[in-house]
Amino acid sequence: MNEKALATIPQTDHLLAIKDVKRQVTAMHELFRDVMQEDVHYGVIEGTKKPTLYKAGAEKIGLLLRLAPTFERTMTEDGGHLTVLSECILIHAPSGMEVARAGAICSTKETKYAYRQATRKCPHCGKEAIIKGKKEFGGGWLCFKKKDGCGAKFADDAPEIKNQSGEREDNPNLADAYNTACDVPSEARIIKSPN
Repeated sequence: MNEKALATIPQTDHLLAIKDVKRQVTAMHELFRDVMQEDVHYGVIEGTKKPTLYKAGAEKIGLLLRLAPTFERTMTEDGGHLTVLSECILIHAPSGMEVARAGAICSTKETKYAYRQATRKCPHCGKEAIIKGKKEFGGGWLCFKKKDGCGAKFADDAPEIKNQSGEREDNPNLADAYNTACDVPSEARIIKSPN
């Protein structure tokens, strides 16, 4: 056989022996009992009833199963917006075989990144610090000092405040959301890939 000849790999049955399955299940139970911590590796997310696996927990399971994550990312710019498609590929480290693949996407076109709530400016100091006053303090509008405002108060129907738009507006600093758009799919994909 010369050095350029292909090696023959014998084909084996793809099923695991029952004893191997039992051993892996036992190892997984031990991992949950001895290593996993609630609110660190898993926990109940507000609004749900069942525990959810967190990224830290998915990483521990991957370590137990000897899975090595590799990542592929595609970034597309469109009119100042950034869209990031991120894919996690889990490789069984000893064999080099692909076990699972999952993708996630994030875009600055999503409402929470593309828009900002318009703020009202104080006619006295010019700061964007106008908030709705609480009813128990007389209602109306207030130039909020904690937002660097001057403390001026205005009636509920004050035209200098009411005539300003309180609607959402385009985010003037879209690039500030780029880093988040890159990170969000990275967090999701490693958890999704074993599923």
